[in-house]
Amino acid sequence: MLKSTSKLMSQGWEKHLIRDVDLQSIFAGSDASRYALIHKALHAKELIQLRRGLYMLAPQHQTPLWSQYYLANHIAACSFITAESALSFHGWIPEQIKQVTSAIAFGRNKIFHTPMGDFVYRTFPVTSANYFLYGVQSVKVATHLVWMATALRALMDYVYWHKVNDANTDFLIHSLRIDELHLKEIKKTDIQNLLPVYHSKRVQKLLKNLLKERGYHG
Repeated sequence: MLKSTSKLMSQGWEKHLIRDVDLQSIFAGSDASRYALIHKALHAKELIQLRRGLYMLAPQHQTPLWSQYYLANHIAACSFITAESALSFHGWIPEQIKQVTSAIAFGRNKIFHTPMGDFVYRTFPVTSANYFLYGVQSVKVATHLVWMATALRALMDYVYWHKVNDANTDFLIHSLRIDELHLKEIKKTDIQNLLPVYHSKRVQKLLKNLLKERGYHG
C-alpha cells in the first residue's frame, strides 16, 4: 500500500468521498508534489477518480462497498436516480441496469465513465423549479441515504427521455415488462400530484391514460 493511501485511511477517508480541497489539507507541499501523489495512487488503483476534483479510495478499502446510487448522487450535485435505474431499484423491471441514470436540476446532459461504472445525467423541462423533487424520496441503500425517484416519477422521466408516444398500461406491461400488480399500486392521488410537473404532451398522455384505464375521472 502506498504511503499516501495509508495516510488517507489513517484519517478515515475510506468513509468519505475526497475532493481537491481535502487533498490540499491532507498533503502538504506544492501543487506539483500533490498531483504526483494523486497520479501515483490512481496508477496503483488505490485511488479512483469519479470526475475532475472528486475521488474515492478503491473498493477493497471500503466496508461495506458504496453503492452506485450513492456515488451517482454525489458525482453531480442536485440530482436523483430515475428512469430505468429507479425502476430496476424498485423491482419494477427485470433488467439489471449497467449504467446509472439520474435527473439533474441544471446544466447540460452529461455522462461520466468511471471504474465504478457509467453515470448518465439528463435535464428535463419541469414546469417550475419547485417541481424538480416531486415524486422523489430519500431511501436507504446499504449505509447511505440516496435520492431516488418513485416508480411513477421514474416512468414519467423514462417516457419523456425516450419520447414514447401514447404510453399506457399495455406499453408498460409489454414493452417494459412491468408486472400489472405493480401498476395497481399506483394511486389516483399519486397521479394527480404529479400531473403539474411536466408540460410534455407525452408525459401528460401517460398520466391521463393511467387515470382513464383505472376508471379515475377528474
